[in-house]
Amino acid sequence: MVYGATARVLFPVALVALIGAGVWGYQEHNEKNSVLIKAENSYQRAFHDLTYHVDKLHDELGKSLVVNSRRQMTPILTSVWRLSYAAQADVGQLPLTLMAFNKTEEMLSRVADFSYRVAVRDLDKQPLSQSEYKTLKSLHTQAKEIQDELRKVQTVAMDKQLRWMDVETALASNKNKEDNSIIDGFQTIEKKVQEYPDLDWGVGIQSLDKKKQQRIKGIDGKPATKEEAEKSALSFLGLKPGDAKVEVNDNGKGQEYSAYSVHVTPNGHKTGINLDVTKRGGKVVWMMNERGIGEEKLDMKQAEEKGRVFLQNHGFDNMQVSEIDSYDRNALFTFVPVQDGVRIYPDGVVVEIALDNGEVTAYNSTEYLFNHKKRILSKPRLSKEEARKKVNPSVKVTDQRLALIEGKNDGKEVLAWEMTGSFEGNSYMVYINALNGEEEEVVKMETGSGSGQNEGQ
Repeated sequence: MVYGATARVLFPVALVALIGAGVWGYQEHNEKNSVLIKAENSYQRAFHDLTYHVDKLHDELGKSLVVNSRRQMTPILTSVWRLSYAAQADVGQLPLTLMAFNKTEEMLSRVADFSYRVAVRDLDKQPLSQSEYKTLKSLHTQAKEIQDELRKVQTVAMDKQLRWMDVETALASNKNKEDNSIIDGFQTIEKKVQEYPDLDWGVGIQSLDKKKQQRIKGIDGKPATKEEAEKSALSFLGLKPGDAKVEVNDNGKGQEYSAYSVHVTPNGHKTGINLDVTKRGGKVVWMMNERGIGEEKLDMKQAEEKGRVFLQNHGFDNMQVSEIDSYDRNALFTFVPVQDGVRIYPDGVVVEIALDNGEVTAYNSTEYLFNHKKRILSKPRLSKEEARKKVNPSVKVTDQRLALIEGKNDGKEVLAWEMTGSFEGNSYMVYINALNGEEEEVVKMETGSGSGQNEGQ
């Protein structure tokens, strides 16, 4: 009787516990599936974005081989710069950190640096050289091959209904890699890139590479976790936790600096924002917002002020505009710091402003990150009056200042007098070495540049 009474009491309790365990297990199963589905969808989106960006990159490189004017070339190469960075960000969001893909990432990084360097200089004064044209032609061919391989992977993945989660599992377990078509495809791409002949990237890119190698160990700050990288990215964008969906991934081995690739999609927005955040110090290296730009409502002066305020809010003090350009309803500004009255051109920060609402749609502080330091500046041996005498008498000098620039041949920093002048209705910047009086550079300025100047570095 006692056992019977006990059983009657415990049976309902056991039944409730069993049902509870079942419900809990079901919920756990659903939550796990939900996480896996979200991860798979994220990988699928990143891969399709990568394919799209490489397609567009190939198209834009093709255009660069056809156009014959600075007015057309500058926006095309700026687009190449944006697309290269976007493709890098896409790669960073794929589960490829356990396989060698660094050569492909390195190539995309160099394409971005090369196109940016050419885009921001005065192409009327210094048009594409034969060597640069040859480099663009090679890049166009290489982009086509990568595009074709990505499309093959995309077709196979769709036909066989392959999952990116299986790629992640195969790489992590180091098993069945040979049986995974996606891994095969990316390994083929990496092998092709490794076999490409070395390209002539020019002195500017070689100099930038050297600086990156020299300065990488000098990045200040403690190691940052993924959580800290997410926090830095949201803070940089002026967002709070919960305001956006955030994905943080290792950017692979191809970057010259170690960083996290962060993809932020603000609540209610269809397009996301890509950022690179350094693993040391948690600093945002670059940012790109791929949203569409509406009708122009701001002029260049208003856009410049938006860029200045943005930099001030992010800790960049005492910055001046050195270059101005515009394309596709965007304004592109290069700001440089000023030390002891001297403009420090090697430490430029690029800010792109959308002319519909003044939002910052792109930001690149790579050169500032790797170059910036407190410099011991030499005293000029030439006075400004002596430097002015070195300028062609036909040029009417209207302004002059000291500036630190990069030498064209060896990339070493040179203290120079920067002369603003005019000749036959055109404006020019003339750089006279402040130590030996040699003419370092002459650059034609864009008409209507306002307070900004093209320094031609």
